[in-house]
Amino acid sequence: MVGKRRSSDPNRPVRVEDVARVAGVSPITVSRALTNPDKVKEETRRKVAAAVAQTGYVVNSFASSLRSGRSPIVAVFASKLKNHHFASVLQGCTEALEGNGLQLLTARLGESAEEQRRVVAAMAPFRPAAMLFTDMLKPEFDRSVITAQNVPVVEMWDQRPDPVDMLVTISEDEAGRLMGHHFAERGFRRIAYAGQLYDRGRRRVAGFRAALAEHGLRCDLVMHVERGWEPDAGVEALGDVLGQMPDCDAILFGTDILAAGALLAARRRGLRVPDQLGLAGFGDIPLAAFLDPPLTTLELSGLEMGRRAGQMLLRRLNGERVEERTVAFPLHLRGRQSTLR
Repeated sequence: MVGKRRSSDPNRPVRVEDVARVAGVSPITVSRALTNPDKVKEETRRKVAAAVAQTGYVVNSFASSLRSGRSPIVAVFASKLKNHHFASVLQGCTEALEGNGLQLLTARLGESAEEQRRVVAAMAPFRPAAMLFTDMLKPEFDRSVITAQNVPVVEMWDQRPDPVDMLVTISEDEAGRLMGHHFAERGFRRIAYAGQLYDRGRRRVAGFRAALAEHGLRCDLVMHVERGWEPDAGVEALGDVLGQMPDCDAILFGTDILAAGALLAARRRGLRVPDQLGLAGFGDIPLAAFLDPPLTTLELSGLEMGRRAGQMLLRRLNGERVEERTVAFPLHLRGRQSTLR
């Protein structure tokens, strides 16, 4: 009967040959009708469309793109999928690329250079049209695995002077300096930092200390916190800081999530924020302005950064030049009640 699959396996996906059999045309004609309809007679297009509807055939655009050498994939690599800014970056990049036949394919990057190399290499068979790294690559990462792909690449957050291709970033030193000046101007004197201390964190702490030193102050305690996107890690960090430094009167946290957890824990301890203890975070997540008291933080726009990264990739994919290969986005201090004595 017309429309039935002539196969011993009822679970076999519908193929172009099945559509051709139902439409009464050749498989090449079906492919042409689906990919270049202007080159096929209207009557034939109607037959093919009816056969597609009857058989439930779905065009495998990915397989077609691999055959043609034009991939629709932009490979996105990230190490921390819980990061609020990662979602914003993806949204912005998607908005920049939508309508151009491109889709994002995400992979978790890994924490070590060897893991990162394996993940990037595993993406190579998909022949991505471009690559986006939303986290920093380890300094010892062998970048030849990226350059061998010969596709446009945007790295984010890193501050190295020799990006693989293009770079969208912020200044961690400036982030620390903005908060250092703010803490000093608000009259805090026994100051601590709690957050991750990898490359980005170290740069932020260096800027923080440098700004405090300009006011004759210092950061008396620097504490590494691994789980920057877990509120309970902020609770633990507050206890650890106060255990080592009972007279601490201000803490800068590496993320707003850590600061939010610490703020809730401080209230449970009966501490008055900011009169007894000033707290600040980083990132200006939507929750920050609605905490009690509202959280002082540094605003960065992951959405705009992702949109800019997507635009840079799209220009390169369209054969256009990107004059500004490194783009540094500004940071804005959001001074709120958690530090405003």
